[in-house]
Amino acid sequence: MIHQTAVADPALPERIASGSADFDAGILRPPASPQRFTIAHISDPHLSRLYYREHISSLKLLLRHILDAGCDHLVISGDIVSTADPDDLYLAREIFSKLGFLRSDRLTVVPGNHDIFGGPHRAVDILSFPRHIRTVDYHSHLRLFHEAFAETFGGVARLDDDNLYPFVKTLGPFSLLGLNSIPPWSPWKNPLGTNGSLADSQVSSLLRYAQTSTPQNRIPIAILHHHFNNLNDESTDSSLWRRVESNTMRMRGRKRLLKLLRSLGVRYVLHGHIHRNEIYERDGIFLANGAGAVCDDPVRFLKYNLIRFENGMTSLTTQHLPIPYQVSSLLRSFHKFRSVKNQHALALQAAA
Repeated sequence: MIHQTAVADPALPERIASGSADFDAGILRPPASPQRFTIAHISDPHLSRLYYREHISSLKLLLRHILDAGCDHLVISGDIVSTADPDDLYLAREIFSKLGFLRSDRLTVVPGNHDIFGGPHRAVDILSFPRHIRTVDYHSHLRLFHEAFAETFGGVARLDDDNLYPFVKTLGPFSLLGLNSIPPWSPWKNPLGTNGSLADSQVSSLLRYAQTSTPQNRIPIAILHHHFNNLNDESTDSSLWRRVESNTMRMRGRKRLLKLLRSLGVRYVLHGHIHRNEIYERDGIFLANGAGAVCDDPVRFLKYNLIRFENGMTSLTTQHLPIPYQVSSLLRSFHKFRSVKNQHALALQAAA
């Protein structure tokens, strides 16, 4: 049996109760449409032949269930691979192709920091990684990501003639707004490649789009990798963790971006990055974190978010499956090492 959790939205005019939900789902009444359409959302599968082979089978199980559930479209908000290795990107491509997802009308993807920079996968890598990412060719790796999933960008409307992002993809009653929140490496703003921000060109394109676009009979959904909530880890000293987050694990300019998204009528934001599934609200916008679907979310079962449009209404829920995801011994030992309080201070020193 599928277990659902949902988030209530007191600001919306319509709410309904679902018998299979924990509590009332937030419901938005969109412009009238006879269609029924569902979008599944996951993030951070972190595929890797070398380090996380278990993630491969977990992702396949999850995708097959999404297919069996009859979902019309799949969104993956970054960190499809863990190493930025071209072979892993094309492994993901092969999986999507064999399951029938490698089409623009079936799959939408945006990059995560691991798709571009890779990351540390062993405890010993934490100290060497800050030096490694200075040598990463950002634009080359971003181009490899686009080439691996080229079919999924077919037919999108670019808001900037010189850049792929932001793009708009129209699907059924929805309008998907794809954003790239992965900035190039910077010694001060992005020392570990894990911070997020939108390039000025993306912000300018969104501002023009907000000023010149005419209302369409669509429900706007924004997609990017980075989160908009604050991290909270009880296993670490709170003041030390806040210092780490402010330097290496945050979305810069998020208040300005949320304001801009509201001006575009966006009511849903799909993201990842933090490895836990959750739905939360910021200033009238519902945000769904799909990260941890096949990685190290505290709830160690496969899951995905679901946006459902039916009978002129939309709902956002999380679907929990009775299928545990697989975790390698390497991943367990790495996260145990990473959870030591002083490890965050070491990461900061290595980045300096």
